[in-house]
Amino acid sequence: MKIYSNNIVNGYFEDKCGHRGSQFLKEKKPNYSFHLGWQDLPKETKSLAIVFTDPDAIPVCGFSWIHWTVANVDPNLGELPENASVNMPLLQGVTSWNSGILPKESHLNKEDATGFGGCAPPDTEHRYILEVYALDKKLDLAPGFYLNELLKAMDNHILDKKVLYGLYKTK
Repeated sequence: MKIYSNNIVNGYFEDKCGHRGSQFLKEKKPNYSFHLGWQDLPKETKSLAIVFTDPDAIPVCGFSWIHWTVANVDPNLGELPENASVNMPLLQGVTSWNSGILPKESHLNKEDATGFGGCAPPDTEHRYILEVYALDKKLDLAPGFYLNELLKAMDNHILDKKVLYGLYKTK
């Protein structure tokens, strides 16, 4: 299994995939999702799951920031184009923009926090982790699922997993 993104250039996510881009939800959450492609999946693959997190957020907020979770991606697509989070009917989970630790002016309700939430490092350059899972079934999840629900549903159904890393600058 191989994964790649046309929006990671020289190890960095392009500006448009984060707070230096121009597309935001409610002027808070950057929501222009990156391209993601895959090939050579295990032949038994029935769906893909995506987890996009920022462990460099731990010193800032106390946990790894959840930027995007997606379940039941059709493996036959071969890729998700840029901005698929907005333009495609994907089964997406809630991001950390729904976190109770955020100040009221930054906090989003669960519905608005569901879907892609782009890179937005508040302090220094951050390293983001993009995980793609090949699964032997479709998962029984509802829109706005939480990461822990996705992980539990994937248990014993992972055929393969690949990881990409990308940096994003603060300014």
